[in-house]
Amino acid sequence: MKHFDISALKWINKPAQFSLSDSEIVIHTSPDTDFWRGTYYGLEYNNAPGIVLASDEPFWTLKAKVAFTSTTYFDQCGLFIYQDENNWMKSGIEYQSNGYQQLFSVVTNNGFSDWSMANFDRVTQTMHYRLSRRGSDFLLENSVDGVDFMMMRMFHLFHAQESVQFGFFASSPGDSSFAAHFSQIEWSECCWNAHGSSRF
Repeated sequence: MKHFDISALKWINKPAQFSLSDSEIVIHTSPDTDFWRGTYYGLEYNNAPGIVLASDEPFWTLKAKVAFTSTTYFDQCGLFIYQDENNWMKSGIEYQSNGYQQLFSVVTNNGFSDWSMANFDRVTQTMHYRLSRRGSDFLLENSVDGVDFMMMRMFHLFHAQESVQFGFFASSPGDSSFAAHFSQIEWSECCWNAHGSSRF
C-alpha cells in the first residue's frame, strides 16, 4: 500500500468551502464551474475545484468512494487527472436532464474533450471507483459495493509520460452548489495486470 498523503495534495481552483482529513475529503462546489475544452458548441471551462497528488511512479491504482446529493442537471463529481488545462480526465456520476444518474468520463488530449456516458439509474449518487495507471495508459472502473468492479473505459493521455497529477474533482456547470464526499481512499500497487497475450 502506498501513502496517499493529505498534506501533499494540491488544489486546482481552490474552493471557498472544503474540509480535509485522513478519513474524508469534502469539496463544496460553486455555480457555473466545470472542466471542458474544444467541443463543437464552443464551451470552455477550467474553473471547477479539484485536488490532486503528483507522482512520477508509472504503475499504481487509486480507489475511493464518492458520494453527493443533487437534483440539478449536470452536477458531477468523481476521480480526476489534471496535467494542465488542455490535458486531463474527469469521471464519475452526473445528474442528467432525463432524471437518470449517468456514469460518465471525459478525456481531454491536446485541448479536445471527448464524452462517454451511460444511464445508471434514477437514485444512486454514491459509487466506488478505481483508476489504474500503466505509464501513459489508464483503466477506469466503477463498483456499487466497492468489491466487484466493472470497466468504464481504458484511455491514453499523451502528456502523462512522467509525473501525473491525480485525485478528485466536483463541478456545478449550472446554477447550483453541493458537497462532494470522497472517502475510503486507497493508493496501492497497480491492480491492472500487464497484457500478456501476443494476440488478444
